[in-house]
Amino acid sequence: MTKTRLFKIGDPILKTGMYICVPCGFVTEFFEGETFSTCEACLAGTPDGPYDFQNVEDEFWQLYDDYLENPTF
Repeated sequence: MTKTRLFKIGDPILKTGMYICVPCGFVTEFFEGETFSTCEACLAGTPDGPYDFQNVEDEFWQLYDDYLENPTF
């Protein structure tokens, strides 16, 4: 079984692609060389984010292609 790889705010983006926010399902594109940010839809990674995803250290971004193979919610 493959472990699901999740990313948090500030992690470097190693692969350009579409990523899904695990708490809310929002999908957005991130580009290699940038860093992950808070979810603009649900504010995950901030004090205003969903329960259990209110800390900048929470991992919640998942590469969308990986999500299709192994959904996390």
